[in-house]
Amino acid sequence: NESAESANLAKSRYIIGLSDEIRTPRYSIYGYAQLMERSASEPPPNAVRVIRRSAEHMASLIDGLLDISRIEGGVMKLNRNRLHFGEFLDQLEDMFRLQAASKGIDFSCERAPHLPTVVHTDEKRLRQILINLLSNAVKYTARGHAMLKVRYRNQVADFEVSDTGMGIAPEDIERVFQPFERGGDAEVRAIPGTGLGLTITKLLTQVMGGEIKVRSTPGVGTTFTVRVLLSEAMQDSSAELTRHIRGYLGARRRILVVDDDVNHVQFMLGLLQPLGFEVSAVHTGAEAAAAAAETPDLIMVDLSLPDATGWEVIRQLREIPALQRVRMLIVSANAHEYTPGSEAALHDGFVMKPVEVSMLLSALQAQLHLEWSYSNDQVNADTALQFSPELFARLGKHLEDLWQLGLIGHVRGIQSRLRDFEVQEPHAQPLVQALRTMVEKFDMKRYMTTIKGLRESS
Repeated sequence: NESAESANLAKSRYIIGLSDEIRTPRYSIYGYAQLMERSASEPPPNAVRVIRRSAEHMASLIDGLLDISRIEGGVMKLNRNRLHFGEFLDQLEDMFRLQAASKGIDFSCERAPHLPTVVHTDEKRLRQILINLLSNAVKYTARGHAMLKVRYRNQVADFEVSDTGMGIAPEDIERVFQPFERGGDAEVRAIPGTGLGLTITKLLTQVMGGEIKVRSTPGVGTTFTVRVLLSEAMQDSSAELTRHIRGYLGARRRILVVDDDVNHVQFMLGLLQPLGFEVSAVHTGAEAAAAAAETPDLIMVDLSLPDATGWEVIRQLREIPALQRVRMLIVSANAHEYTPGSEAALHDGFVMKPVEVSMLLSALQAQLHLEWSYSNDQVNADTALQFSPELFARLGKHLEDLWQLGLIGHVRGIQSRLRDFEVQEPHAQPLVQALRTMVEKFDMKRYMTTIKGLRESS
């Protein structure tokens, strides 16, 4: 009976804490959204960044609950990503320096002199561990500083998060790792929080094969140390990381989105159509079969539909002979039903909601064997000769117009003509994007050289 009453109190404290935790990012999103609606010219400074970070914070709260249930159920799967270690630490440092400054405390990040450039790890889980610890360090420090120290030796990384905050009483050291518990100090309990951060951190560290230790002196400060294996990876070219994807090479690909969430569909249209994909959308499983009659290259299906589950929709689509080889992705927030896809599965992959753009583009690249084109790609007459003879035969009228507009330096006219060119000749999109990049940079010399070479070749 005492255990049941204690659990009920913990649940009540958790609901109150979660409500407080969600309220701040929700108000930020709501407030900035209203300002952006009222602003006819441009959004307020940092509005988009605040909205994105607030949404990420709310999503992390929900992910935390799912993480606990997945770990307890024994179904959590770890990914093995290539992580550019320095950039990862830079992002954390930028994020928490601002938070610390807003509280009037200092934040610093000390790194060992010879950290690996690229490591193998589950980036999402490692980020979650460090964000939980750093958030607590800043939250519970009223004066002084918070600090992250990173050491690396023999494929093992040590992350030390220290602060000069209120500290943890000796009798609460083990208690703070329990769900919904935040210690018995009244000053600590007065600060909003759910009591899940350290629970999740310890569970994730253990799942990753690492260990977490804590030492603390009340009134002086606390230091958490996390030790995990981060095997060094061979460094690849970092140029691709700094390039902005503008499209892909080759024939245009058709994508069908099956999702009843209108906002998600609009997001997909806004993301994929500018990249050159032909995107159509339906909102029910019954509509999916009719829409799939046009044989898209890839179908993305949500698990929660008004008339069927995503699994049922994919099973029905696979029964259509023409769709047996079409690639199919599950795109869903139902993380507990996560199945990565295998030879025996009817789907080919799984992308979690809220959708992270880089993860979605990676999935599309893998499923459709795409070769991306980037904003700083260079296209000249030699690369343009790789286009089909049929396309080259149709280039003449476009090239002549673009040449004449270039002679008089009519940038807006060139941009307008390129839009027409892109619509009329979708297969020439890589060329159009390269020319558009030159014009945006006002590199007219290179633009004219490219057009001249193409005119002579065609």
